Amino acid sequence: MPRPNEAAQGAPRRASLAELGRVFLKLGSIGFGGPLVHLALIQYECVEKRKWMEESDLLQGLAISQILPGPVSTQLAIYAGYRLGGLAGGTVSGIAFILPAFVLMLVLTWVYFRFGSIHAVQGLFYGMTPVVLAMILASNYRLVKSAATDRVLLVILLASAVLVAVFHFNIIALLAIAGTLGIVFYGPRTAASGGAMMALVPLPVLWQLAWFFVKVGSLIFGGGYVIIPFIEGEVVNELGWLTQREFLDGLTLGQLTPGPLVITATFIGFRVAGYAGAVVATVAIFLPSFIFLVAGAAYLARIERSPYVKAFLKTVNAAALGAILGAVWTLARASLAHAFGLTLFALALLTLVRYKVNFLKLLAAGALLGLAAHSAGW
Repeated sequence: MPRPNEAAQGAPRRASLAELGRVFLKLGSIGFGGPLVHLALIQYECVEKRKWMEESDLLQGLAISQILPGPVSTQLAIYAGYRLGGLAGGTVSGIAFILPAFVLMLVLTWVYFRFGSIHAVQGLFYGMTPVVLAMILASNYRLVKSAATDRVLLVILLASAVLVAVFHFNIIALLAIAGTLGIVFYGPRTAASGGAMMALVPLPVLWQLAWFFVKVGSLIFGGGYVIIPFIEGEVVNELGWLTQREFLDGLTLGQLTPGPLVITATFIGFRVAGYAGAVVATVAIFLPSFIFLVAGAAYLARIERSPYVKAFLKTVNAAALGAILGAVWTLARASLAHAFGLTLFALALLTLVRYKVNFLKLLAAGALLGLAAHSAGW
């Protein structure tokens, strides 16, 4: 299988599978702080320290990762491994990068469902949940400024937020409509048509989990936070696999791992079908990233330049952000009904936006405050 831009850039440097496994296992273990930290670590290890790649190679991988659905940092790890070691390299680097977050999330999930009813544990989540909601809102505030650059995009973003918050509109249909509008407003003036997506949910629970998370992994344009309206809409409201409380706690645990937020799939899979469910859900949500990047790597550079793809993603990203805001509103109404939670949420939001405080430090402070407030009966 040809690799991207080999003719223009020459044959990519090779790295042994053992080296790729060690490096990306380390990166997956220390990458606390979100996708920007992940990208910086990959750049340091692959470009600066080991000279495995040129800066231009990594930037091409970043551009390709950004136009595909799925977590950008995970896809960049797969892309780097693919350039350095072919199909086997991409597989090894991706699995090694995801594995530490999966193991940690599985341990945290087991602890949560084993000891979650203990008074002290309830107190910790009582304080951490408002901080997590504030972080999600703060992150999307920054993204909104770059996504809603004109009136059409702003209207799509706001309409998406209302549709999700008030009418619980199906997120897949929402993104499909937004993408079609993108082609109409921003694409070349040529007639375009799109196909409808239909899916029947199979009865076996593990297959149902696999199909749901493959679907999520294939459609999370705009970053990992887009799983919030997906899961809040289907897993919580329609399928009833989790309560809103459990869903928020799962998001909180996801923030405690070094991996992308989509590792929350491990939590959901465990809740539905134990250890087997955790493995199936995790594999399913990351599988599309491997398929898109490895199977289609030779064609992604051309796809990236397509005016139709650019137009489609322009409005899809705006709609995805709007859907996240709508889902946050729904979750906030349920979890910030008390004075302590609302106050902590407001303070955390101000601290994150105004003073750029490290999120993990803020989360730890929220946990301690929540423990004290819960013990005091506030």
